[in-house]
Amino acid sequence: MNETEDKTRTPRQDRGIKTKEAILQASMKLFAEKGYYQTNTKQIAAAAGVSTGSFYSYYLDKRAVFIDILHIYNQALLARIDAALADVDFQTGDTRQLMAHLVDALLQSHEPFVGIHKELSILYLSDDEIKQLMDEQYEIGRRQTLAYLRMGGDELKTDDPEAAAVIVYEAVGAVIDSIAFSKQRIAPDRLKRQLVEMLAKYLTT
Repeated sequence: MNETEDKTRTPRQDRGIKTKEAILQASMKLFAEKGYYQTNTKQIAAAAGVSTGSFYSYYLDKRAVFIDILHIYNQALLARIDAALADVDFQTGDTRQLMAHLVDALLQSHEPFVGIHKELSILYLSDDEIKQLMDEQYEIGRRQTLAYLRMGGDELKTDDPEAAAVIVYEAVGAVIDSIAFSKQRIAPDRLKRQLVEMLAKYLTT
C-alpha cells in the first residue's frame, strides 16, 4: 500500500460516493475557471460543500484529484467510442456514415472536459505522470482505431493499416479538438462534413 492509499479512502457508501463526486465536480469547475495552479484544496473543499479535512480523507492533494479526473476522462472517452460503434456493421456499413458517427461520439465525450483542456495541455508538459497517462491514452486510441479499420476488411484500401490508424487518429483528434476547444470562423458542421469526406476518400479509394 502506497502513501496515497494509506492516507485516503475509497468510498463504498452512498454518502461517501456523493462526497467524492462533489469534490471532483468542484475541482473541474475551479480548474476550468481559475486554472490548476491558481486553485487550492481549501477552495475546492468550500466549492464542494465539505470541510478541508473531509477533502483530505479522499485525496492527498489537488494533483491527485486532477489525475483522478484524467482517469475518468480516458475511461469515458473509450466507453463512448465503443458504445457508438457497437452496432456498426463494418463489412457492409457506409464509410461516411461510420465516420460521422465516430466524430459525433468523440465530440460528445469531450463536452464535460472542455474547461480543463488548457490545464491538460499545461500539465502534460510539466508533470511526468500526467504525460504518461495521456501518452497511454493515445496508444490505446491508436490501437483501437487500428482494430476498427481492420474490421473493414476489403473496404479498406490501404497497404499499411498501422500507419493509416495513426493518420486517422491524428486527423480526427486534431479536428475534434479544434471544434471542441477553439473558436472557429467555419461552422462545426462544415468541418465535420469535410473531415468525414476526407477520411472516407482516403480509406476507400
